[in-house]
Amino acid sequence: MTMRIMVVEDDALIALDIVSLLEDMGHEVVAEAADACTAWEMAEEDKPDLALVDIRLAKNTDGGKLAQKLYAKLGVRSLFVSGSITEDFRRAMAAIDPIGFLGKPVTRRTLGDALAAVH
Repeated sequence: MTMRIMVVEDDALIALDIVSLLEDMGHEVVAEAADACTAWEMAEEDKPDLALVDIRLAKNTDGGKLAQKLYAKLGVRSLFVSGSITEDFRRAMAAIDPIGFLGKPVTRRTLGDALAAVH
């Protein structure tokens, strides 16, 4: 199943890598943003099926707060991709039913496995 995915990542090279992996898997990347404010505006304009969200974003914005807003207002679930996922963060995000938590670097296999759980 092809999904429309938004990538929210402040490291341009990692974002490029993730977009490339998603497209190789047949998904459509509908938006890319480096900070939570831009990501929110893009999601409101063209709602994605899901969001891949880093926790620490550009402009000192918070991926966890973005994911909570996406879920509460648009019903969009998130897959967190970060090198700084803690147990506290996992517990804090449990209420928004995240698709999962991936550490960096992301591989085709880990990303594929996480997205397969969505279907």
